Amino acid sequence: MPIIFKIFIFFHVFLYGIGSQFLTIPFSSKELSIGSHPTLFEHNPVNPSLYHAFQNRPSISFNQGIWFGEVGLTQASYNFEKNNVITHFGFKYSGITDLEFRNDSPSDSPLSYFSSFGFSFDAGKAIIRDNQRYGISISYVHFGIFTYESKGLGFNFGYSIDLLNEIKVGVVIQNLGRMSKLQSEEILLPQRILVGGAKEFKFNQIKNSVHASIEKNSLIPSAKIHIGNHFHWSRFNLYSGISSSRDVLESSIGFGLLLSRFEVVYGLRFGSQNIGIPQIISIRFLMS
Repeated sequence: MPIIFKIFIFFHVFLYGIGSQFLTIPFSSKELSIGSHPTLFEHNPVNPSLYHAFQNRPSISFNQGIWFGEVGLTQASYNFEKNNVITHFGFKYSGITDLEFRNDSPSDSPLSYFSSFGFSFDAGKAIIRDNQRYGISISYVHFGIFTYESKGLGFNFGYSIDLLNEIKVGVVIQNLGRMSKLQSEEILLPQRILVGGAKEFKFNQIKNSVHASIEKNSLIPSAKIHIGNHFHWSRFNLYSGISSSRDVLESSIGFGLLLSRFEVVYGLRFGSQNIGIPQIISIRFLMS
């Protein structure tokens, strides 16, 4: 493999998240807007113990958007609850096309075009026991760049507990597993540990939840701090958040509306890297 292509793989995988790091990208507008919190109820949450089945009815969620560097994002999932157990099935896809392959010699046209992608299929369960919830999920992971591909399995574990005074605490361990080699390169899953808490405030028909968490990723030297807020009134939701790590600061905002059996949420994020504005639109449909 030419040295330029090797440098590109390193740069592309670790900056844009098309390597195994795509597993840490927010794929829903809520997570994009609030941050990656182990206390956030979601259709496809960071914490598998917080899989959400709205009004105990089966639901389908679809998310579409872009990440930094114009990486395309697509995610869909299906949740249902039975006997205090929520079952989840879903998939994630991230990819970028029209990448140029060039050698060391300058030229007007590239030698060829290629794409890079990451794909995962997830299945999990959340078990509710009084004020505690336990979750586990397994992910089949597949990503590729140029003509090289890597596949593997990852396991995710989550726990959350509801305390007095509307306080919630959650902890997550993600991506314990192995990947096959990418040509001759060892590929590591981005093992993550997230710990956080949330507090809900109620004012008549208004609810406001504040989330704070810290994340450690095995492939990134510095920890990341997430702070988020969710304002809910009637059928309207407003989301905002800040995420900070060494030399990188990201702010985000989103809003959503619940219409009968549909929920529509739009979120966007601004980063100090100046390599684009991630944005995602999410649609959730409640089945009968």
